[in-house]
Amino acid sequence: ISILVMKIQKIIKSKSLPSFCTANFDVLKSILVFCKYYNLPILIESTSNQVNQNGGYTRSTPKHFMFKIKKLCKLIKFNKNKILIGGDHLGPLPWKNLNSKIAVKKSIFLIKECLRANYQKIHIDVAIKCRNDRYLSNKEIFNRTKKILKLINYNVLKKIYFVIGTEVPYPGGDTLSKIKISLFDDIKEESQNFRKIFNDKRLYKKHFSLVIEPGMSFFHKKIIKPKMRNFKDKLKLSKKYNFSFEAHSSDYQPLSSLKQLVKNNFKFLKVGPELTYELSKTLFKMEKVEKRYFYKNSKLTSVILATMNNDKSHWIKYYKGSKNKIKYLKLHSRLDRLRYYWNKKKLIESKKILINNINLIQEKKIKKFFLIQSHVTKIKKKFHLSNFDTLVLNGLFNTIKKYYLACGFDLR
Repeated sequence: ISILVMKIQKIIKSKSLPSFCTANFDVLKSILVFCKYYNLPILIESTSNQVNQNGGYTRSTPKHFMFKIKKLCKLIKFNKNKILIGGDHLGPLPWKNLNSKIAVKKSIFLIKECLRANYQKIHIDVAIKCRNDRYLSNKEIFNRTKKILKLINYNVLKKIYFVIGTEVPYPGGDTLSKIKISLFDDIKEESQNFRKIFNDKRLYKKHFSLVIEPGMSFFHKKIIKPKMRNFKDKLKLSKKYNFSFEAHSSDYQPLSSLKQLVKNNFKFLKVGPELTYELSKTLFKMEKVEKRYFYKNSKLTSVILATMNNDKSHWIKYYKGSKNKIKYLKLHSRLDRLRYYWNKKKLIESKKILINNINLIQEKKIKKFFLIQSHVTKIKKKFHLSNFDTLVLNGLFNTIKKYYLACGFDLR
């Protein structure tokens, strides 16, 4: 069994782990700097939409994504043995408009690519309706998962930490669709079915995590907290059969809700849109400051709106209403569909101008407009961060801190 997978298993014996589901390297740099300062392990997961064999919306394959992470570790002298890489929602999601046979084939190829790139944690999510799926039963979802696991040989299976489950919230938040809380009988049946697959592969005591729906979600402004009141039986079941839970769409939850999840054997808390939402808020504030000092400025907001108007594919289903409401949601919705656009050429160029301008402003002038937290000031001094990196970390600090505190880590 690989050292890093043993590390996951060792950590989750006593604690839980935040799972940072993002391929945004401004965000990832802040997380790495935070974790270097506090000496913490990191779990980073790329979703099948972000990173896949076709490049995803970040134009990265699993191998390329891994290469970029290692490069970033080298840049900030972060110990790469403290970093764990996972694949999130690996399944037909990017190919849901195709026939299920083709989509599942492509899913298998993606999972194999992630394994070749040395990912240590794999979330298999085949609960996605494809073009020819009129109805997707739990049996069909189970059979798809079984097919995928059958194709992975024993030695590789042994080395990977698996997350499975049919009760998977839709990736990256949803519109106001009805939330179905996972039922005890469904959890029991599903966990035993998956245990049987591992037993058939001679992995009798293999620990895995199950994705279930505790009833939480987030929308443009609304946050729905998990319903944990009648969770005792589900908790006992997971302990009895040696599996744990993974929480998806835990973004924007208060610390108290995240702690409740951890207390109830949720060993992984996934967060994604909250990270890029906080990044966007910080960048918009930077743009306001930049405009005060530079005639040649980034025009970031205008570039974003023009880019999102040129390619409506990532937000059109999510943002409804008047012209002004849609404009507001493009920039300020908690669903943060803006995260799909940061890799567009014009946005990269605009952000470069913003970075250069912000880094030229004197520190005392920056402090007039930004309330920089004392811990961020200490980190800035210790690692000689630029103005831009300091402000991004400052914007993300409370979110990163909240997840590590919820998972039981000491941040003194």
